[in-house]
Amino acid sequence: MNAKSQAQRSPGVSTVASVGGAQRAWVLWRYWLLREFKTRYAGSVLGLAWAFVQPLASLAIFYVLFGLILAVRVPGLTSSNGYLLHLLAGLAIWLPFTDAIGRGVGSLAAYEDFLRKQPMPAEILPAVAVGGSLLVLGIGYALLLVLSIGQGVGPFVSWAWLPLLVLAQVVLTFGLALVLSMAHFLWRDVGSTVGFALQLGFYLTPIVYPLAQVPERFHSWFLLNPVACLVLAVQSAVLHMPVPLGTMWALAVWVVLLGGGGWWFFRSMKPVLGEAL
Repeated sequence: MNAKSQAQRSPGVSTVASVGGAQRAWVLWRYWLLREFKTRYAGSVLGLAWAFVQPLASLAIFYVLFGLILAVRVPGLTSSNGYLLHLLAGLAIWLPFTDAIGRGVGSLAAYEDFLRKQPMPAEILPAVAVGGSLLVLGIGYALLLVLSIGQGVGPFVSWAWLPLLVLAQVVLTFGLALVLSMAHFLWRDVGSTVGFALQLGFYLTPIVYPLAQVPERFHSWFLLNPVACLVLAVQSAVLHMPVPLGTMWALAVWVVLLGGGGWWFFRSMKPVLGEAL
């Protein structure tokens, strides 16, 4: 089925099926991304500064609670602020991930009327949610690297892995946003379930606690959590912390499964989306 016939069958939903279609999708993505930033901070006194304030506030709250009050320490990390670096390495992954998923899951449902009236590649909407999280991701990584150097932790040759890990996070997050946005549009219970899953996932990911504090027989279980694999890989690359055997392989499998599988699922369900519109 070509793009024209699919659009006719699925009013309100077009597809990216050619070079020209990809260029149009890129232009639309940039337009919607700019619109997203303007809408997000419209009427706010601090405006774009909230992109800095929110990650720093989360970092401060968790550091005071777990680093100062509960005195959690990271074995093998000799820096005086080792726990702060460990916490930041986790939040630099987790905060943009939850930001993208939280916005992406409802992206199709929020613009249902628009999709019904204006044919466009529907995958642009979850892609905009992921793009909107890149600012938080960039702030987190920049702060992590600056503080690491300030604490005498690095730079290491292993930092060369970071661009690849960032790409892995974008692909993984986009694939998951595609699946969840389509699933939430068709079955509205998905949104509530995602909110609960993110809360549970935070404590199943070694962010506020080091993996070394978990009994070793459970370490391999973290390979079943794609975000945990990503956090462990970043902690290893930036802070030279040990990770469970097979973490990088597990991360590669998750990227293929969620990235490729998410794209396949979304494209497969587009006719259903068009009929629902």
